[in-house]
Amino acid sequence: MPAERPGLPALVFGVLCAATFGFAVGAVWMVPQMMFGRALPALVLPAGWVLGVVVRRWLRFQGLAGGLLAAGATLLAAASTSCLFAAATTAGIFALSLPDTLADAGPGMLIALARLAQGPGDYLLAGAGALLAALFAWPLRVRRGGALHKP
Repeated sequence: MPAERPGLPALVFGVLCAATFGFAVGAVWMVPQMMFGRALPALVLPAGWVLGVVVRRWLRFQGLAGGLLAAGATLLAAASTSCLFAAATTAGIFALSLPDTLADAGPGMLIALARLAQGPGDYLLAGAGALLAALFAWPLRVRRGGALHKP
């Protein structure tokens, strides 16, 4: 039985949920970065795995839509984590609180600082994490009939 195509309201809700999960994974990703005091871009791989499974199992988007949602959520998690880490570093340098730094710096400055801190390897890891998320959001083929299949 072919899967039904989601309508526009379901797709909008799915994008909203995927973005929310992306921000949540980015916030959880900040914990080890703050603990070690340095950026940990390799954690995009487990973040991509988690977001791929979440999109496929919880949001129930599969195929191209699921892959794009999972990859986008992974890239959003990587970008938000980079911006939050730039804000935390700036707050530490100027001895300010994190909420004050977020309010004073603004999104433009935080994005610029995050881009300055990224190297080519970080972008490559983010792409690999997005690809991993898309692969895990893709549906698995179920084999019917076989030696171990029970009737």
